[in-house]
Amino acid sequence: MSTQYFKLTHHEGWHSTFAFRVFHRPSEEWVKMRWGFNAGVLLEEALDRARLFIESQSVSETIFFDREQPIRTLALRGINLPDTGVQMSLIGKVTASDQEQAEQAGREYARELASIFPHDFIIEPAETEIAFHQANGTHLFDQKPNIALIQREKVLIPPMRPHQQIQGMWQASNRSNEQIWRALSGTSRITMLNIMIQPSLLFENERKRLFEIKEAIGDTKKETSELHSYYPWVEEYVKRRLSPWKKFFLLQVHVLVDTVVDDSILRSIGSAITRDAANLTLPGYEVVHPASKDEEDEWRDNVQFLTLLPTRGMEDLADIDETFAVFRFPLRHEFGLPGANFVKHPDTGSGNP
Repeated sequence: MSTQYFKLTHHEGWHSTFAFRVFHRPSEEWVKMRWGFNAGVLLEEALDRARLFIESQSVSETIFFDREQPIRTLALRGINLPDTGVQMSLIGKVTASDQEQAEQAGREYARELASIFPHDFIIEPAETEIAFHQANGTHLFDQKPNIALIQREKVLIPPMRPHQQIQGMWQASNRSNEQIWRALSGTSRITMLNIMIQPSLLFENERKRLFEIKEAIGDTKKETSELHSYYPWVEEYVKRRLSPWKKFFLLQVHVLVDTVVDDSILRSIGSAITRDAANLTLPGYEVVHPASKDEEDEWRDNVQFLTLLPTRGMEDLADIDETFAVFRFPLRHEFGLPGANFVKHPDTGSGNP
């Protein structure tokens, strides 16, 4: 791997942050990489590689509770630069208790990501501080952009007190995120999509709440028809969350704009990652804005330095299927992705059709 720049900071532990710029491979090169016989198979293969990359970032319960293990955080960033295109970046951070461990773990994590990142893309490390800030989007953060958080919509089922509020799920089809990148490309201001993930677990108190919901559903089935339409949905939700050996992440979706955040970009992103499926319809998404200027400053700083925003309970918990639905770089047909314009690779010229 080429030389990598690492930004070392100290605040409630030591943090080592690094960045990669991500580009599409030239279409003629990418098409030749398929194992199957047509472009449809190539898409399936690429999505499988993307999912495997997500799976490789999860951790077991033993590792999660090992205090000696550094904490890993990963962010997918797409920054629309008007008149230039969308710049795609992968930002990583490790947090450790001492400086030496943070430096070593940062080097190891960066090397791992460079080795296993889906080869459908060209991934280039930021080798200098200037290149790091470019990939990180520091120029946008310096402008103190407005910020919004996209979450899964909460379902309110009054008869289920005290567990009447349940959150939906992230869900997408194979090509849902095409809409996200087309909408991002169409913004007239500098706009960043930031998707942040961090390995996590379903903690015991959360597991207990889900069991209580399951029992409540069983009891209300016998007593009232008011919940009749919710039975299959809640049962499927609880079953999926409590499945043995399920791997989880904390996942947040942020949008930052150098002016007021446009509702249209939020709608395009939110609707693309909360789609109904045959076995699980969804309540959709909701947008949360900072409650004050101080909170907005805090949110902005957290996103810049790969720190999850403070939320409650299981609001950020996502299984691997959900994480794969959201944390996904755009794939392009050999003729490009209509309406989406990406920053070109300096050597191959790939990025735009």
